[in-house]
Amino acid sequence: MSSFTAYVQTGEQRYRERFGLDFEQFAVGQRFKHRPGLTLSQQDSRDECLDTLNQQMLHFDEQFAAHGEWKKCLMDSTLTTKVVLGMSWKTFAKRVRLLGFDEITLSKPMFGGDTVYAESEILEKADAPEAPKAGRLKVRTLGVNQRDETVATLVYDVLIARAGQDDFTRLNY
Repeated sequence: MSSFTAYVQTGEQRYRERFGLDFEQFAVGQRFKHRPGLTLSQQDSRDECLDTLNQQMLHFDEQFAAHGEWKKCLMDSTLTTKVVLGMSWKTFAKRVRLLGFDEITLSKPMFGGDTVYAESEILEKADAPEAPKAGRLKVRTLGVNQRDETVATLVYDVLIARAGQDDFTRLNY
């Protein structure tokens, strides 16, 4: 029998990919670079505006945007936020529940054609008495563009399953 750190054996010669770290594997001060990056298009922004009923012309009308501060269409901020958080999923795949955000800051604009990367730091780690099969982390995730400029900062609390909770999606919390 082979032992693969990124896989869980589910039967004879059968394996399932394992993503995410157990709560016990996290420590305050750890930093994670999440890859790959994602290049966002102006069409991605238009689609997000349509999905969220955002009618701000700055996101899809080039002529209108040309008269504004950035002189071109701006990426929809909800898209930037969702992509930055989503890029961290492999590291935090044993997430039981997102408990809430302390901060969502969009410090620089994103435009169609920009590439965003995500980086996370563990700020706090604590037991979660209300959820004994999980622990609580406070995480700061940064969105960084291709020029190494921070475009987004997300600070949030999350419950992460403890070791041995392979079926963490069915835990009762």
